[in-house]
Formats: sequence, structure tokens, C-alpha cells
Amino acid sequence: MIPPDIVDQVPLDLLGLIAGLPAGTARIPWDGPLVRIIEHDAHAPGHAALLIEEHGVLVAGDMLSDVLIPMLDLNDTADPVEDHLAALRLLEDVADDVDVVVPGRGSVGRGDEVRVRIGQDRAYVHALRDARAPADPRISPSATYGRDWLPGVHERQLRHLARSGEPDR
Repeated sequence: MIPPDIVDQVPLDLLGLIAGLPAGTARIPWDGPLVRIIEHDAHAPGHAALLIEEHGVLVAGDMLSDVLIPMLDLNDTADPVEDHLAALRLLEDVADDVDVVVPGRGSVGRGDEVRVRIGQDRAYVHALRDARAPADPRISPSATYGRDWLPGVHERQLRHLARSGEPDR
């Protein structure tokens, strides 16, 4: 499942030492702070964000980055656009409880930044769905991160959705 161009860069030494939680688990079963699991299928099947409720921290995983565009799950999913939009709705549902958003890549966001990032990701996904060029600084010529490869990711997603005949196209 790892793209061939990065497979050598992904450390696999911890593979097999981590056990997944059963589908539908709502909270992390541990003695630490209360952590709500927000499971969705946006980036990959069984992907999740974690909301550390008492601290107002949303650990967003591979979502809500200020430097990366949304990367849809294009492997055998019926509707990757709707999967991503549904995940953004789930994150938006908890946004009022969030003071800090921590993406897997990019910088930490504070305050209203969670809503700004949700809006930016939604606009990008809508542009993909509608086959139009997004006005997204993360893939613009002035981008400071990934400018040598991120536009290619965008083009691959656009081509994939065009070939698959996404709904609403």
C-alpha cells in the first residue's frame, strides 16, 4: 500500500508491535486523559483523529495540514470525495471544543485555525470534485513546502477522479 517512490523512506521497524482498536471504539482505553476517537475514511480506511477533550487538543492525523493538500484515499473506495467531506464534517462538529489542532505534518494551529483549515480543505476537495483549479496556497508556486512534488499529487488525484467518473462531475 506504500507508494513505490517513498517505500524506502518509511520505517517499518515498529510494524507488528502496535495493535489496532476494534472498529467503532469511541475512546482510547487507557488510564490517561479522556481521548475521543473520531474515526473516518478520508485519508485511509479506519483513519482517525483524536480529541483530548479536557485540553481542547485535536490530533488530526493526516488531516488539516497547513502545508499539505488533502490526500484522498483513491484505493478501492466508492466515493473518496464524499469520504473526505464526511470526515471534515465530523471534525467541524468538534471544532467548538478545540483550542489547538495538531496535524501529522505542518504546524500546530491555535484558536480559530481549526475552522480555517477545515474550510481550506473543503474548498480544495470541492475544486477537485468540480475539476477546477483550486486557489490553494499549498500548491501554488509560492508554496514553501513540497513545491517539487505536491502539485504532482494534486494532478494524480485530479486524473484519478476524472477517470473514475466521480459523482457530480
